[in-house]
Amino acid sequence: MRPCKREQEKGTSVTIRVDVTKIVRYLCITGIFVVGIIFGTKFYLDLVKEKDE
Repeated sequence: MRPCKREQEKGTSVTIRVDVTKIVRYLCITGIFVVGIIFGTKFYLDLVKEKDE
């Protein structure tokens, strides 16, 4: 009969935790910054074009 819990042999153990809420939050913040940069540059170009006229 095998024991339920195995003892770890020589080597290393790696534990990976994926926090989905942090990933989604940072993706949303990045999306907001990208949209802000796009609209900001469009507004700036329109402003510069208006001054030239």
